[in-house]
Amino acid sequence: MDHIDRWNILEPDAAAVRLPDRTLDYRELATLVSRGGGALHGYGVESGDRVAVWVKNDLPSLVALWAVPRIGAVVVPLSSRLSHREVIARLDLVEPALVLGSDALTGRTSHATESLFDGRPSMPAPHGPEDVHSIFFTSGSSGDPKGVRLTWGNHESSAVAAAAAQPVGPDDSWLAVMPLYHVGGFAVTYRMFRSGGTVVLEPEFDAQRTAEQLASVSYASLVPAMLHAVLEHGVVGVPEKAVLVGGAPMTSSLHERAREFGLPVVPTYGMSETASQIATAAPADPPESGAPPLPGVTISAGETVGPILVDGPMVSSGYWGEPDREGPFLTGDVGFVDAAGRLHVMGRADDVIISGGENIHPAEIEAAIAGVDGVAGAVAFGVPDETWGERLEAAVVVSDPALTGGAIAEELRAGLAGFKVPKAIHILDELPLGPTGKVDRAAVRTLTSADQGD
Repeated sequence: MDHIDRWNILEPDAAAVRLPDRTLDYRELATLVSRGGGALHGYGVESGDRVAVWVKNDLPSLVALWAVPRIGAVVVPLSSRLSHREVIARLDLVEPALVLGSDALTGRTSHATESLFDGRPSMPAPHGPEDVHSIFFTSGSSGDPKGVRLTWGNHESSAVAAAAAQPVGPDDSWLAVMPLYHVGGFAVTYRMFRSGGTVVLEPEFDAQRTAEQLASVSYASLVPAMLHAVLEHGVVGVPEKAVLVGGAPMTSSLHERAREFGLPVVPTYGMSETASQIATAAPADPPESGAPPLPGVTISAGETVGPILVDGPMVSSGYWGEPDREGPFLTGDVGFVDAAGRLHVMGRADDVIISGGENIHPAEIEAAIAGVDGVAGAVAFGVPDETWGERLEAAVVVSDPALTGGAIAEELRAGLAGFKVPKAIHILDELPLGPTGKVDRAAVRTLTSADQGD
């Protein structure tokens, strides 16, 4: 029995999913998921098979994400924004027995996700905490995406740990605008269905609609770029409990601006390999205070900036097709743990810029730039340089049209060492984002490659 079945017994009339055009109670959702399992059986899917799903933030995708594991198969969420080549590479890795989605792929058995609604009711298959539940692909920020094996125990442990920081119950609701193919988006559904609460599912992020909906939910999850867009639009109301902000470092200036609007923002840190968040601050914590690890999580990074390692029952044992990991998981991020045990994340290890033998962490530079009046967004990056090895540059979006790159650099010199001041600052209309809302550094480099700075 999964959590949807349990709440169908305990509170069948309680709201499970709120969509833009309708609300489903737990009885209706359980029926659809049960029928989805029956349809999958009819397609010949057996326990242990992988089923790839082209995921959108809609009801058919949500049902698929819960119906596949229900019958003992392994769900493989795929972004509907992927190119054909990217999809094929992922399918070749996991070798699914079935693909669900509106786009048929040559050489693969494929059915429309909506067809799951037409199946016969099914019984859930038994499962243990070590059984693989899903394979989530990493965002690819550190190279080619890999398929992260996540077990039932990983997801359950993640939800239990998260509940210690964000208590949830049947009366709570959570705004889900993060894509469901991302572990952060799926984790919202797992937490809420575990607690008997309501998932408020949005088909896509829209700053105006999100700003209007915040007042009607208990929680929301956003990435910094989404939060910035909401603040630019203007906050209409605030959630009852918290807005979790993760996926990328949140600058102190963005944090403080959100609080000026009254938003109870909570910086959080996690990744696909940890089944979502593993370190989360509290709404009352000041900016730059770091985040304590959730219960059951062990984090080490040293007292100076170094590689971040994590361990705990929510951490994946490894990637699909690769041996199990041994020891703590090396995240690929760098940061430090302060005397109070709170984690401070500086960014990706492979984003570190080495210029003239000096290590420069983009998060530090971006935070400094974001503190300049008139700056609405910033990203720092390195470009090859014959003299220095790498040259520090930055791209910014400004709210003050009169603000120039030169003026920003001049202000930075008052608070940063000379080698940390970007050699060129490019003014862009907007920062290109990847599918999960993170700034796409490769796209920024392409946009600025022909620009000689301001």
